[in-house]
Amino acid sequence: YGDHRDLRSFPTRRSSDLINELCGIFNNDRQINDELESGELKHPKAKHINGVCNDKITNLPNDFSGYFVIEESYYEQGKFKNILPHLFLFTVNEDDNIVLTSYEIPSNISKEEFRNDNENLTMDYKELKVSSKFTPMVYKEKNNAYEGESISNFTPETEFTLKEKIEKGKMYVSEVFRKNGKITFGFVDPIVYEKIN
Repeated sequence: YGDHRDLRSFPTRRSSDLINELCGIFNNDRQINDELESGELKHPKAKHINGVCNDKITNLPNDFSGYFVIEESYYEQGKFKNILPHLFLFTVNEDDNIVLTSYEIPSNISKEEFRNDNENLTMDYKELKVSSKFTPMVYKEKNNAYEGESISNFTPETEFTLKEKIEKGKMYVSEVFRKNGKITFGFVDPIVYEKIN
């Protein structure tokens, strides 16, 4: 999913390791099965498909040293199904930590079309816009895992907290919306994704 074999534009082994860990197909089937066995289903059935998509972006600067990643997210809870694609940019900051910046999906592309396997998908770098709502997340390496947290104020009353931990073959993702301090949507206990491909 995405050609992420050539990672020379990231200066360190640590940087390329994270991109390699992030890219692929993930689901939380094991977590769902465990919850069903315990009789308490807390999380939605979820799948992520992540892939580097620099080859789908025209007009990238010649010296561009980041990686754009399409994250396709699919959720099922009861009869409710949702698709939430994202466009993220991964770069390295002056402290040699990896930074995730969220971008707006171009308005002329539907969320159903915004997929890694869509060979007709193209974007123009000059027209891409950073998401003004999302606070970039910095990953730090800790005990052979990468951990990051971002707190964004979507409105004066609404706060969004994203926490991620990425380790060998697993992603732990907690996304919580709070309005005036009260949780309105999301999961403090993370969705536990395992890489299946």
